[in-house]
Amino acid sequence: MTEEVEPHPLLIEYLQIAYNLNDEVNKNLEEFFQAGEWHYIQADIETNIFLLKRLDEEGLLSSEVNMCDCGIGLGTILYDLYLQSKEFDNKFTFTGIEKYKRYTDPLRTYLLKYWNDELNLIEDDIMNVDYSNWNFIYFYQPFKVSDKAIKFYLKVIEEVKPGTIIIGLNHFQVQTYGDDNLINVFNELKVHKIDDIVVFQK
Repeated sequence: MTEEVEPHPLLIEYLQIAYNLNDEVNKNLEEFFQAGEWHYIQADIETNIFLLKRLDEEGLLSSEVNMCDCGIGLGTILYDLYLQSKEFDNKFTFTGIEKYKRYTDPLRTYLLKYWNDELNLIEDDIMNVDYSNWNFIYFYQPFKVSDKAIKFYLKVIEEVKPGTIIIGLNHFQVQTYGDDNLINVFNELKVHKIDDIVVFQK
């Protein structure tokens, strides 16, 4: 029998605000289509349930976890992980990168208060950032077109330090892009399958 888990009340509150903002922030999506990018898609509340606990049980959380969400949008995924982190003695930092003001403005106005000054929000393109300062990289498929996606993945993998956790791409997607450089680089990473989540580690 599956145990029912009550979501954190602050997570429910945060997700509800983000849900109510969704129609407004995702108006006129032509700029995303033209750029070959995905717009903000709100995460399901069960997407990352107990993710940090599951990673910890596999020995994948370091004593200091410097987490970066590439394309944070309204921050729903990272906020879930932020709340989960409160159950651990590890030291966590949280950074979100987002270039679109349609997301950063409402994030600052309506949602930043939930973070207790513990979110470092970088307003920039994810391709402009050096990822060597983080050891936990999360992204939710920011690019629709393969050439941009491959360039981004290769950049992240090249820049992060050994031991870094990367979540956001599975083996099927790597093979689908069909780029030998990408496949070869990912073949050099350790793969951890945790339930339905594929975790890469440099």
